[in-house]
Amino acid sequence: MSNVGTPQGDSLSPVLFTIYLENALREIRATLPEPNSSYGREIPSEIAYADDVDFIGHDYANIAKIQETLEKYQLKVNTDKTEFTLLSKNEEDWKKVKKVGSLIDDNEDIERRMQLSSTALSRLNNLWLKDNKIKTATKMHLYKSLVKSILLYNCSTWALTHTEEEKLNAFHGKQLKKILNIKFPVKITSKSLYKKCQEKPLSLQILESRWKLFGHILRRHRDIPANKATRAYFIQCGKNHRGRPRTTLPTVLNRDLALIDHEIRLHSSDELDKITALAQDGRQWQEMTAKIERAAEASQTENWDVPRH
Repeated sequence: MSNVGTPQGDSLSPVLFTIYLENALREIRATLPEPNSSYGREIPSEIAYADDVDFIGHDYANIAKIQETLEKYQLKVNTDKTEFTLLSKNEEDWKKVKKVGSLIDDNEDIERRMQLSSTALSRLNNLWLKDNKIKTATKMHLYKSLVKSILLYNCSTWALTHTEEEKLNAFHGKQLKKILNIKFPVKITSKSLYKKCQEKPLSLQILESRWKLFGHILRRHRDIPANKATRAYFIQCGKNHRGRPRTTLPTVLNRDLALIDHEIRLHSSDELDKITALAQDGRQWQEMTAKIERAAEASQTENWDVPRH
């Protein structure tokens, strides 16, 4: 019988472990040197969920200090489950690293989500969708629960270009046609397709999700990792980098704001403070986001009456 660790299955075990781990993390924070830049100070040194921890740093030497502190607390790092990721504009390996079920690079993650949802739809089609006796409403309920949930996993964090949005909408349309058993050469307008399925373009659903998440983050404490990372982004974005600017979530949110005649934009930390203040008023926030959603839908309905294969 071991006297190391906490008893498995005991209701107090997770509480005791969390307290113990937090004490170790506090010592790590005190041990690591403070970053020189204001940008570095805004980035949290670690993000923990239960017994999973991501450590973030700008110096290789800090990794050794973290390991020393963990060993002091007899906390062993599972090397088989531990990944070391180097984020660099000149390297591309980080794009296919998975964190909490999603790939870090949005474009890679979208491709993977499309593949996974296609597999799920094929399985569902073989079991249920081919049966003409099942109502469309029932098929759509199954699709939303078992397929679309896979496709849109973590979509509220995606930074999408217009091309990527159109690609997702077209992919979604093909899946809906498969559910309705509409095959080439039969044509149907997007308006009729969405009406029959009680659906709307994925790009609009993703827009709603990202504004819901953004509002939730802004209403939380300023020191949570998501808020600190957002402020750090605007500290860093003033610097010039070679190559084409990347499409980021703040630039997509700013693009959404440009759809409406609103005085607030999202170019700087000062504007971030303004929109944070607006988010505290639930009614004003809902009115603004609803206006953005209507404007986005109006901009996409121009070609809905054109029949497509």
